[in-house]
Amino acid sequence: MSCRKLFVLPFHFRNAYSTLINTHAYSQNLFSHFASTKFNISAAHITRMFKLNPQLQRLQTLDKVEQFVDMLNRCGCSKVQIAKIMMARPQMISTSVERISEPKIKLLEDFGFQGETLAKLLASNPTILSLSLENTLLPKMEFLKNLFQSQEFLIKYLLRAPSILCCNLEKTLKPSVVFWERWGFQGTELFRLLSIRPAILQRSSLTPDQADLIREIGVDKESKAYKYIVNVVATSRMETLKAKIENLQLCGLSVEETWQLCRAVPQALYYSRVRVRETMNFVVKDMELPANYIVKHSCLLHLNLEKIIRPRFLVWQKIKAMNGPSLSLLSVLMMTEERFVRNIIRGHPESTTLWTIYENAISKASNHAKSSFHC
Repeated sequence: MSCRKLFVLPFHFRNAYSTLINTHAYSQNLFSHFASTKFNISAAHITRMFKLNPQLQRLQTLDKVEQFVDMLNRCGCSKVQIAKIMMARPQMISTSVERISEPKIKLLEDFGFQGETLAKLLASNPTILSLSLENTLLPKMEFLKNLFQSQEFLIKYLLRAPSILCCNLEKTLKPSVVFWERWGFQGTELFRLLSIRPAILQRSSLTPDQADLIREIGVDKESKAYKYIVNVVATSRMETLKAKIENLQLCGLSVEETWQLCRAVPQALYYSRVRVRETMNFVVKDMELPANYIVKHSCLLHLNLEKIIRPRFLVWQKIKAMNGPSLSLLSVLMMTEERFVRNIIRGHPESTTLWTIYENAISKASNHAKSSFHC
């Protein structure tokens, strides 16, 4: 037997030895020690960072790393935000801060991002630091500034939709603006649409089914509900929309009544099926009202069933049983909390009884919410 074969380790020992060597190399690496001790970045995340940027394993000094961290500190970033940025874009850590990153920071500052807003934008979309300044970031920022014509709106918008800066300007953003303008959203109306659903600027088309549904609902372009309906339909899956429409009809509405409700409360296509079904069922079964009552009084869909509709209905029902003065149920439901308690409960001769009914209903609602949360 040769001497070489005498010293060949078994397979499992070779694996253990290899792991020991790798672990030792990891523990001795300058960057890994810096990242784990100063920013509490886990070994798994550091390993992933090494794969994305192998240069981090070969650093002889931490000069560039510390310059990168100092820059983020000056931007107002917290340790948690800095760690998030480093883990998301490790490629930027070993680059020249002065040449690559700082010009982009300066550009964002020129557009109004300072302190907390700048830190939040960078942490929510660290990819910004990897974008080309001249070819990508600057043209997009100028396009959005010209579109919004308001620095305040630009800042609010990008904080809500930071991924927009990663969209292609010529293939996505510009075609999207043209598309929504054709659907009647121009100027202020476009801003309102973007305020409701910022990510819609990434959309530049509707499927034939989505366009057909908008026409079928029959909402007028001059109506306030128009932009909400287009918004919901454009940003929802058709399967989901069809399920919600079917849900309304299963609750007792005809096709035309369903469209009437959608035109009155576009949120009917946004709220969950469970919420709408439970409210509709309560109106029909507990209140003993026809299903189309909610079409005529669509404001009920905006109200919380457990915290407003059910407790107030129980109080109203008790007052009615006491042969008290006639009260409009709708007016009772639409009152502010303060006015309801003052005028309906405390102003009644049987206020103690009414308060007990109301408090028990609210308590049950809270317990139901907690159990649902834990489930």
